[in-house]
Amino acid sequence: MRIATWSVNSVNERLGYLCHWLEKRQPDIVALQKIRVSRKSQRKFPRAMLEKAGYWIEAHFTESQWGSVAVLLRQRFLSDGVEPVVRQRGLPGREAEGRLLTVETSRVRVSSVYVPYAPYGRATKDQVRRSIESKAKWLGRLSECVADQQDVSRPSFLCGDFNVVADGASVRECLNRSPEEREALGSLCALGFTDMYRDFHGEVLAGFNSGTPITKDPDARLHLILGSESGYSQVTSAFVDLEYRGPIEDLPGENWAAAAPLIIEIDDGTSRAKITGHSLNRTTVNRATPRNAV
Repeated sequence: MRIATWSVNSVNERLGYLCHWLEKRQPDIVALQKIRVSRKSQRKFPRAMLEKAGYWIEAHFTESQWGSVAVLLRQRFLSDGVEPVVRQRGLPGREAEGRLLTVETSRVRVSSVYVPYAPYGRATKDQVRRSIESKAKWLGRLSECVADQQDVSRPSFLCGDFNVVADGASVRECLNRSPEEREALGSLCALGFTDMYRDFHGEVLAGFNSGTPITKDPDARLHLILGSESGYSQVTSAFVDLEYRGPIEDLPGENWAAAAPLIIEIDDGTSRAKITGHSLNRTTVNRATPRNAV
């Protein structure tokens, strides 16, 4: 089973890249954030193109394009004929804000999550402080929602742009790195979820998928796949698909997103061709000390 998350920054502007990536990587589950399609413009969502690529699609459109997210499921992954069910659109009581879409199949439960970056701004110390407090509360409400809906009978995955730097030291009054944000993310993981990329690689290659140049901030890893304990032990690969954060020969003139897709592979008994040639295929993996919290 191949699970991916991508903060694509406009599904229409990156449609060429997205469809090319779907064909080459054939992920079974895809969580998309920052699709940038509002409720009023949802007719412009490229549903037909994505269905043609072989995917079942569900999206949660909001009044503001920034809160809209989507989940794609490969039709072959749904070969049992059981239609996926939408379990949650937005946080309870705040559905109009979007940023959360949870879909359940007969095999797994998956959520696309887009945590607010700086809801009160970041220009002044007061704005940063208020943004940190707001984000920590948002993550707290997400934890409550996940706890209320937990189903231990199947693997669950929280995939998305969490806008909290998951590695390195926390820094007081520093947006995305504050102790408050880190603690809120840790409380979510404490429900039984693991940062699958970090645990697979240990302390090796912490960054790569924030959109920040590696030489500038190697720890700025914001995009995560958090897996429940029932799905974690079978992980066979975890990598950031850097090939799609740059020019593709087959797509001349098209723009790529600043963030690269994150892909986790799980051995669920289904025979799949391994992805070769990705940027981490020569990385030494350290799985000596798994952790259950950020």
